[in-house]
Amino acid sequence: MGFGYFAGLMAGFFLFAAILSSALLGASILLGYFGHSAHLLVSLSAAFVSISAHCLIFGIFTGAGKDTRELVQDLKLNPEFVGQTKSFRKIAFPPALYAILLVLLTSILGGALSTANSSWWSVIHGLFAWVSFAYNVRTFRLEYRCVRENAEILKKVNREATEKTIAHPELQAIENFDSVETVDGLGGYQWGSHVFALGKFLCFMGWNTYLPYIYMKYIMGMLQLPLWPFLSLSGLFLVVGYSLRWRYRNFRPGIPNPPKREPGQA
Repeated sequence: MGFGYFAGLMAGFFLFAAILSSALLGASILLGYFGHSAHLLVSLSAAFVSISAHCLIFGIFTGAGKDTRELVQDLKLNPEFVGQTKSFRKIAFPPALYAILLVLLTSILGGALSTANSSWWSVIHGLFAWVSFAYNVRTFRLEYRCVRENAEILKKVNREATEKTIAHPELQAIENFDSVETVDGLGGYQWGSHVFALGKFLCFMGWNTYLPYIYMKYIMGMLQLPLWPFLSLSGLFLVVGYSLRWRYRNFRPGIPNPPKREPGQA
């Protein structure tokens, strides 16, 4: 499995994250207008999920651009692939950053409203909530289009690399590669290092899941806030994160040539 499979898988995962984020953002607005007690919890969840989804975009295109450049250089493929993947960063990164800033501003205004309890704060917070929702939905559509088109380009890269290594088997020798990554099968780089990095990111999320709980309970005064949702989310992140880090420990930074899997090995 090379670029194409994982890029397509990531496109599907991002689509799910974008739909979930949009639904949570919309639900938080409705709950706020109706004055429901779950508004704060849903709003913080929406902010957490939407910001994570936008950060995923930074990881997708940064990692894909680096690996595409190295594969094109090592196998002497069409250099246009590098420019095509690089262009998505210019398209998606600025809107993603602005979307994150809007979510953060809306959350800060919500916190100010909970303490000031002023009608003006309510109007400003509501206005920013709608603007943030509309801009995030628009940005999610743009990001998904870039991720999907990038996946198609990476499939072409993988296909050309496969054809070239079939025609020239000697290209699969590790000593012919300038980069530290080794090839996996025909033309696809090892993705173990990226999975290991994902595991580290999930562990980071797991250990920091308690920050919203501390903020809501001790700063915003929600003394009756239950701990179990945060414990459950933290446990999920930590279990998955450390499992990935253990399974792909041979791909952690500092190991130049991870062992190649035998055919049929999980």
